[in-house]
Amino acid sequence: MSENPKIEKLRLDDDDGEFGARQQKPDDGKPATVYLAETFYITTKKNSQFEVKLTERGICLRKESNGSAKEQVIYMKDIIGCRCLRSKRKGQVGSPCACSSMPGPAQLKVVDEHSADLDESDVSAYLYIYAYILKKAGRRGRGSRRERTTLTLRFRSFDCYEDNNREAQKWRTAIKQLINGESPDLSPKLIEQRRMLILLNPKSGSGKAREVFQQRVAPMFAEAEIAYDLHVTKRAFFAREFVRTKDVYTWRGIVVVGGDGLFWEVINGLLERSDWQHALDQIPIGIIPCGSGNGLAKTIAHVYG
Repeated sequence: MSENPKIEKLRLDDDDGEFGARQQKPDDGKPATVYLAETFYITTKKNSQFEVKLTERGICLRKESNGSAKEQVIYMKDIIGCRCLRSKRKGQVGSPCACSSMPGPAQLKVVDEHSADLDESDVSAYLYIYAYILKKAGRRGRGSRRERTTLTLRFRSFDCYEDNNREAQKWRTAIKQLINGESPDLSPKLIEQRRMLILLNPKSGSGKAREVFQQRVAPMFAEAEIAYDLHVTKRAFFAREFVRTKDVYTWRGIVVVGGDGLFWEVINGLLERSDWQHALDQIPIGIIPCGSGNGLAKTIAHVYG
């Protein structure tokens, strides 16, 4: 153990600043089951710390500063994934990391633990937690939208990276299991290895489906650590034939990037299978609207909130 094992930093990186998660009340009066808990100190502020708890509802943050306390929750339904990363060696030339971080001269840059650019002198393990919190319509009547929030937990209680990473991986494993609707089992366990199937029509709507996917959707898959197979449609009824003839159970789900027509093809292709009922029961289907009207996507979004 290091001489001072509890010097860690927590960061909430979004438009609202350091502690920008919306304050939320519990769904009911029942006490939440606490799976993991830790105290994280703010190294940039004196007498300020966070008590962080992981429950089935989400991540509860209790901020204590100068004798006062404030509690907020990031709900599990808003969290899409998390990743364990290491700090990047200073002085490297390259593009910034995909994760946002606190502005200022001490801006943290991180890399994968297998990167050649990692900083060997920093034995900390950084757990990046990604959430998209629903921001309700304002007084001017604009529609609701989701706002990206990045929560960074730094683990450096031990003198070697392997031990710090082991602690960070406990949180990562538990969070991913809760995202999947499972009760956390902190013993070593295989995580879902199947990839996501992406069917993209590059000619949908204004022809920007590929751009939308690469700039807005692919980064979210990276945050959630979900690998995917991208298939671009080459002709009419390509998607329909694809899902009708392929072993769709190879993938964990299907994401349609295009207009209502492409979604119609996928549904009808599944219905033409001999095992159509089982396929519809087992294969989740999502749609990224890139068509002209996107009426079907709007209806789905309205029905499911």
